[in-house]
Amino acid sequence: MRGRDINAIVLPFVLSHTGIIAVLVFGGDGLESSGVKLAVATWAVLGSLWSAIWFDGGIEDIAAGAKDMDPQIAETHMGKAFAKAPFTFFRIFNVTVITLIVAAELVALYN
Repeated sequence: MRGRDINAIVLPFVLSHTGIIAVLVFGGDGLESSGVKLAVATWAVLGSLWSAIWFDGGIEDIAAGAKDMDPQIAETHMGKAFAKAPFTFFRIFNVTVITLIVAAELVALYN
């Protein structure tokens, strides 16, 4: 169920950042306004924060599920692989990628 929650946020995240890139590329003179820049920056930061929290919570719950597997499932090859998954790395990598995306957008917006 939490895996579906994570998948549900991927499309809105990608579409919103595609929209931000489109604004940066095609915004023209409209991006000269500090109000427009602030609105785009706010959307990038807050939308990404929301997505990062959503992703992180899902990964955390999936990691907890790996610890709560039934013994029969835990003994399968898939169960063993699931138990060894580097969930802490996934959480750190997720936040790092989202932060780098936002940083790149902010640099492009304000330079």
